[in-house]
Amino acid sequence: MVWLTGFGLFFMAGTTLLYWRVPARWRPGVLSAAGALLLAQDGWSGLAAWGALMAWLGLVCGPRWRRPALARQLGLTGIVLAFALYQYAKAEHALAPYLGFAFVSLKAWHIIAEHGSGAGAQGRMASTLAYLLYPPTLALGPVQRFDAFRLELLRARWDSRDASRALERILYGYCKVILLAHYLLANKLHGLQGLSGVVWVDTYLGLLAYGLDLYWQFSGYCDIAIGFAALLGMRVPENFNFPFAARSLPDFWRRWHITVSEWCRDFVFRPLFSRSHHYLAASLASMIVLGLWHELSPRYLAWGAFHGLGLGIAYLWSNHIALAATLRTYRAWRVACSLLTLQFVIVSFALTSSATLGEAFRKISVLAGQ
Repeated sequence: MVWLTGFGLFFMAGTTLLYWRVPARWRPGVLSAAGALLLAQDGWSGLAAWGALMAWLGLVCGPRWRRPALARQLGLTGIVLAFALYQYAKAEHALAPYLGFAFVSLKAWHIIAEHGSGAGAQGRMASTLAYLLYPPTLALGPVQRFDAFRLELLRARWDSRDASRALERILYGYCKVILLAHYLLANKLHGLQGLSGVVWVDTYLGLLAYGLDLYWQFSGYCDIAIGFAALLGMRVPENFNFPFAARSLPDFWRRWHITVSEWCRDFVFRPLFSRSHHYLAASLASMIVLGLWHELSPRYLAWGAFHGLGLGIAYLWSNHIALAATLRTYRAWRVACSLLTLQFVIVSFALTSSATLGEAFRKISVLAGQ
């Protein structure tokens, strides 16, 4: 990851310094140029893919089209096809992952679906480009909405106290990634694998270690992104809120990868649910989309279906079973729900931590005592 390199550290310092030294009207250009530099440093093929996506967005959103609904549909179709091709090439090992391409695809969808055409006439081309190439969130999010980003860009002011808190947040992120994930878990505890000699315990601990590593690294990088953004006088949304303390599976998804979960809720779940009025079908579809957004593979398809089915069952239990409301009044039941939710999430890690579905099912069979 670029933030763990010397280039990344100098990049954050240099971008922050230049950003505050130029006039406010030039700052969107500084952010766009800095983002392009990150992409070029990652590889010219990735920069070319991003350039093609930017050109498509410029074509769809730049002019004021006479038939905006048709332009919107064509634009969204192009985003889906480009991202599907990208995921297919990755799955076939014909393509290395491009820096932040999955996240910019979500931003591009949001721009087309909610803002449509006419960006040039409305004078928002510069801020749109800065939004898409925003350096702090370019690699791993969080995924901020365009309106919120534009407001933050307009209100950005230097404040030494905010800068101090931003540096603290960046330090917390580095501690999570370097000390907890890389040093403690991977080096000292060796991923918690093979510690007991008991197959069930070792399988469980291995999945727990996978989840902790994923959480510490991902939330750590998001801390760095949030801190870097704060150095630029801008706020971006939180992406994690103690997800392993969730009391239910819907609560877990309100705490884990929050901004992508909200994108999936707004652009997949709600449109489907409003048409079908079928919660389980909408949950399955939205979580399968989320799974395939991560990776075009059977294991992520199964992971999405697993979580979609879990969300559907949790909804039916909470809203259609009278006993659920009574049980929620008991503290012991709430604790049990938290533990059950955690176990569900840990079992789901068997799907994403395994190279094949067969390997994943073997892990689940071991956990089931078979």
